Amino acid sequence: MTLLIAGSGLLFAGGAGESRRGPVTEIPGAPAPFDGSTGRQLHIAHISYLQEGEFMQMYRAGVEAQAAKLGMRVTLLGRHNDAQSQANAVSQAINLGVDGIVIQHGLTETMVGPAQQALDAGIPVVAFDVDLENPRIPQIAQNDPQHGRNAIEAIVEDFNGQVDMAYVRVAGILPLDRRDGPIQEVVERESGVRIVAQTGTLESPISVQNASQATAVLRANPNIRAYLAPYDEFAKGIVLALEEMGRDNVKVYSIDISTQDIEIMTRPNSPWVMTSAVNPAEMGAVSVRALARLMAGERVPQDVLVEPMIFTSQMLIEAGAQNMEDIMKAFPAFATSSAARSSWMPR
Repeated sequence: MTLLIAGSGLLFAGGAGESRRGPVTEIPGAPAPFDGSTGRQLHIAHISYLQEGEFMQMYRAGVEAQAAKLGMRVTLLGRHNDAQSQANAVSQAINLGVDGIVIQHGLTETMVGPAQQALDAGIPVVAFDVDLENPRIPQIAQNDPQHGRNAIEAIVEDFNGQVDMAYVRVAGILPLDRRDGPIQEVVERESGVRIVAQTGTLESPISVQNASQATAVLRANPNIRAYLAPYDEFAKGIVLALEEMGRDNVKVYSIDISTQDIEIMTRPNSPWVMTSAVNPAEMGAVSVRALARLMAGERVPQDVLVEPMIFTSQMLIEAGAQNMEDIMKAFPAFATSSAARSSWMPR
């Protein structure tokens, strides 16, 4: 489905200007360089750090689909959880002569320099979920503080402010750090909500590695009744650990959503009861739209945020949701946003 949409978008955006020398990016009424004035197809690079899991797959699909609608081609670069590969990929993109770069996740200390090199080469850059400490680089993000607030406040409400909980925490990853702030604030405010154990890893496979850590935590702390996993791959691991241990007295609260997440959350008596989420494909699309605006010489805010929605397992069951398409039909506000959109961009 995604590949067909991407392909049709390319024909719509580039078809009028195609010739024997290949497709040309040409959108009626668009500013340069999207007006066909380059005589070629625009080319962007997407450089990633995190790649594992359905969220990242859907995010990349959103990048490719939006780029195709704007008549651009995309080169995907980087390896999962490999900071040096991501840094090297910026030099590779510069050598390819790309017209723009999206940097997705990563470590600030390894990406600030390469990002500046791209800017020095005259290539506009946007960043998704990584702080590149540069006012010329817009930061694309979900409202991560609100994500964290949604998850921890759901725990407070469900347990009337009295619960021993575990928390999956990995420091140094921008969205996880931003989610952590409100979580710590609420825990400090609510004296009856106690984090009695904290673990977390991004080692692959993420869900399996976190399941192993959660098993040890749950054995050592049988009093735990809530598990906060602020990334859905973490949550999958916690659910796996609970099922393998036969524990049915712990509720799981998470951030992000995917078709696999929906399937788990809607199972009878699933421990996964709540998640705070933004459409992953839309986050990819917003990243590309922001980059396209920079390429067109338009002003883009330093922070481009997309607001999350709360989904409970009961909401998903009542909506009859079985996959991402179902929740986008049932909750239209979740499907898309106006973030970073210009009037000349094809819908």
